[in-house]
Parts: sequence; C-alpha cells; structure tokens
Amino acid sequence: MSSFIGHSLAGLTTYAATQPLQTDQPNETTFSNQRWLIWLLVIASLPDIDYLIPTLRLQHAGQTLRTTHSLIGVILVPACTILVLWLLGKRGRSLKVQSLQLILVGLSHLVLDLLVGVFPLPLLYPFSEQVFRLPFGLLPSAGRIQLTNYFFYRNLLIELGVLVPLSVSLLLSIRDSTRSRTRLFSIAAGLIISGCFMRWSATLTR
Repeated sequence: MSSFIGHSLAGLTTYAATQPLQTDQPNETTFSNQRWLIWLLVIASLPDIDYLIPTLRLQHAGQTLRTTHSLIGVILVPACTILVLWLLGKRGRSLKVQSLQLILVGLSHLVLDLLVGVFPLPLLYPFSEQVFRLPFGLLPSAGRIQLTNYFFYRNLLIELGVLVPLSVSLLLSIRDSTRSRTRLFSIAAGLIISGCFMRWSATLTR
C-alpha cells in the first residue's frame, strides 16, 4: 500500500487542480473551502480504515480481501457525500466540481495502491472475489513507521520523489496557461525527476 502522506498528496493535488479559482474570497468562503479540503484528504486515506476495523478484511481462498479497496469501497463515501450535498441544496457547477473531486480522490487511493504492485486488491468486490495486482511497482510500499527503520525513510523519499514532481508538473499543465519556456522546462524536469524515482522504485524487491 502507499503511505498516508502519498494519499494525502493525491487528495491535495486533486483539489488544487480542480478547484475553481476565486479572488477576494470572504472569510466564510475560505473557511468552507478549508473544511472541504480536509474532508477530501480524509476520503483519500479512508480505505485504509480496515487497519483499524479488521472485520472489513475477509479471508477467501487463503488470501485477504480488503473490501474497502474495491471500486465500490472507494466510491461509497464519496457517493454518500454527493447525496448529502444535493440534499443540502447544492446544484449546478458547484455540485459538479465537488462531485468530480470526490470521485477522483476516492479512485486515487486505488491507483496509488495498485502502482505499489505488492498487495492484490479485490477491485470488483462484492460482485467478484478475484484480486488484481500489477506485475511491476512504480511506487514503494509504506515502510513500518519506526524511527530506527531505514526502509521507512527510504521508501518515503522514493514516494515523494515520484509524486511531488508529478503533482507540480500536473498543476503547471492545468493551472498555468502561459507557454513560457520556464513553464515547459519545469514540467519536463518534473516528469524526468518523477520517472527517475519510478525507475528506482521498480528495482526494489517485491
């Protein structure tokens, strides 16, 4: 699985890439956006709640099914949130943007965990108990959180080396409409740096 930091970064990037730009926001609107961002970050990591609630993990054919790591598992809370927003009177573009953010953040958890290439995930549960795992890993697994654990720091470094430059390149591509050489160079540099860390991650033992 990917780390809490990696999932949070995915949530933050999704918010920054899709949130409508507004200037001179009143304090109330700013506070509302902050609360919304916090909720998106919660959803980004929420499937890992099965570590706290073991009953969400099922045993089948000698393997563990992490039911929260299915397409339905990651979309359930976002779908409920969309329903609540609609009941509260959200309509139009605002509802569309927030719905998109919720769905993307939920799916980002599966994408990052699949890119680790270690733990098979029951993507189609409960319709199928078949599990899926990529034959390669572009992200490292989350190391055990211990101050003396070398692999925790190494894997976190690799994960940030992959995701941070990738996030910056994505945001520059979406948010910066200029076609300056500096922008293009920054995007290219970010992709190259991210690719180098992906290559490092791919060499790790799985």
